[in-house]
Parts: sequence; C-alpha cells; structure tokens
Amino acid sequence: MKKNLKTLAITFSVVLNLVFIGTYFYHQFDQHPLTGHQGDHHRFLVEELNLSREQIDRFAPIRDRFHAFLSRQEHAIKDKQLELISLLAKENPDREAVDVKQKEIQTLQRQMQAKVIDHLLEESGIFTSEQRQRFFALIKGRIEKSVNPHPRWMPQTSTNSSK
Repeated sequence: MKKNLKTLAITFSVVLNLVFIGTYFYHQFDQHPLTGHQGDHHRFLVEELNLSREQIDRFAPIRDRFHAFLSRQEHAIKDKQLELISLLAKENPDREAVDVKQKEIQTLQRQMQAKVIDHLLEESGIFTSEQRQRFFALIKGRIEKSVNPHPRWMPQTSTNSSK
C-alpha cells in the first residue's frame, strides 16, 4: 500500500509538472514565446530576430491556432485531473479507474507536447537560417533562466546543467 501511494504521488507530481511546463510558454508573464508581451506582439520578433513585415504577418494565424489549441487542451487536462482527484478521494479508490484516468491525462499531455513541437517547427520555418538559430537560442535561454515549477512548500533546487 505504501509503495502504491509513493508511486501515485510521484506520478501525480510528474503529471502536474508536465502541465506546468506545457502552459509555461502560454502564460509566462502574459507573453507568447515568440512575440513577447501580448500588448506588443511584434516588438520581440522585430527586435530580436530582425523579421520582415511579411514574416510577422505570417505568424498571426499560426499563433492564433496554437493558442486556441493550448486553451482547449489545458481545460481538458484540468478536467481530467479533477476527475482523477475525485477518484483518489473516494473511500476505496478503484485502482483500475485511477490508471485509466492517468492514461487519459498522459495522452492529452503527449498531444500538447507534440503540438508545441509542431508549432515551433512551423514558426521556425518562416525564418532565415540566421533567424532560426537566434530563435532557438532565445528559447533555450528562456528555459535556462526559468524557475522550475514546483509546489510553494517544496524547496527550489538548482538543476541547471550548464553550470
């Protein structure tokens, strides 16, 4: 029983962390990873990547589709997580039902992760070779500088492998 609870706690923690990572780009400081502040979509791209007006204009439909997908997926994952918590909160949780719900959450998260990759590839296809290199260097830098999502009660640890 103790081993099952430990496994479940670790699994649930991993699931939550994946959701946090998946939503990081969407919600971080009200910014989109490519366009900067939502009120100033073009500044980041133009200044950091030296994009042309045509390149910037090609981003709007790509960005809008991506944000719509993220919103739907975040809601679906949240709903499944709440269903999982309800299953776990029962007096005698049904392990099979818990496992099924966990697999549903993992499937949604894999879909989100695949969509993020597809999105990055689609957007980077608009760039010149130099812009593409700079783009991925900027993303890498943001990830390296970001604080790992974790519960407030958990001490923050440094996992930066570049140090």
